[in-house]
Amino acid sequence: MSKVSVIIPVKNRAALLRITLDNLLSQSQPPHEIIVVDDHSTDEIKLVIFDYITDCIFLNNEGKGPGAARNLGLSVATGDFIQFFDSDDLMTKGKLEEQARALELSGADMAYGPYVQAEETNEGWIQKDVVMQWNALPDSLNLTEWMLRGWNAITQACMFRREFLNGISAWDEQLITHEDYLYLFRLSLANPKLVHVPKEGVLYRQHGAQSTDKATQNLSRARDRLLVLLEMRKAISTTNAGFTSKGLFAGRFKQSFDYLASLGEDMRPYQGFMKTGDSLWKSIYTLYNKQERMKTGNSWETMHGASSEKTHFELIARASSNE
Repeated sequence: MSKVSVIIPVKNRAALLRITLDNLLSQSQPPHEIIVVDDHSTDEIKLVIFDYITDCIFLNNEGKGPGAARNLGLSVATGDFIQFFDSDDLMTKGKLEEQARALELSGADMAYGPYVQAEETNEGWIQKDVVMQWNALPDSLNLTEWMLRGWNAITQACMFRREFLNGISAWDEQLITHEDYLYLFRLSLANPKLVHVPKEGVLYRQHGAQSTDKATQNLSRARDRLLVLLEMRKAISTTNAGFTSKGLFAGRFKQSFDYLASLGEDMRPYQGFMKTGDSLWKSIYTLYNKQERMKTGNSWETMHGASSEKTHFELIARASSNE
């Protein structure tokens, strides 16, 4: 049986981390190792370390950010497969086992499955959006082209072959948000073989600590997003992406540029990255996006494999419970 290393960056989420660790330790195939990287927490993280010291490897990241924390965890991981996870999320009980089995049987480099935003209340889990990636990504394009068109998944819902990751550029250590999107894009450039694993998924927890200062957070996220898109724009010439995928990306780039400008950002440093035709492609992308949403009947494009079925959410919520 292949060994799975789980890597978790954490900062000031001691109470939620306990729930996540219990969830991981109750997996049908327990992790080979759980590597928790503390990014200079000031809460009760030491008590968690004391209680779980025999179950986890604890490392100190000295406040260098989530990207650096994942790089540190990856540098010491010894598993055949890598599961990046967040300190506040939960997964269905069979996720590690089923995704590891799928990687073994298919020879794929990356397994991915469903995830759904949810908030825990006294009455139980409340669904905040549709279940993403319940259905597989269409195989008509490669991963890079889908990402140029706007596809993304949370890395918690994925599992990676360690040998494949050895050839991928490290997580960006400057970004605070969208670092997972950039990592997946860098990974996509190596043309990974994918395998979709249905039903086994992730509860992507929503909570108050994620939105303490909405205005500041929106500006910070918009800046990080544009930086990621800038790296993608620079890399496009090295890919064999088709004309339409490149064009739709240009529209997304212009959309992000304009949104950041609307927040009052000085856009002069980014002006040189704009290209003739970006405005036209923004209009085309907007139309494409609307048509896709009409097809799916929700806020997501077909490529996101979203499901509005309440039973699908209930299945993931029930299977992620620590009870």
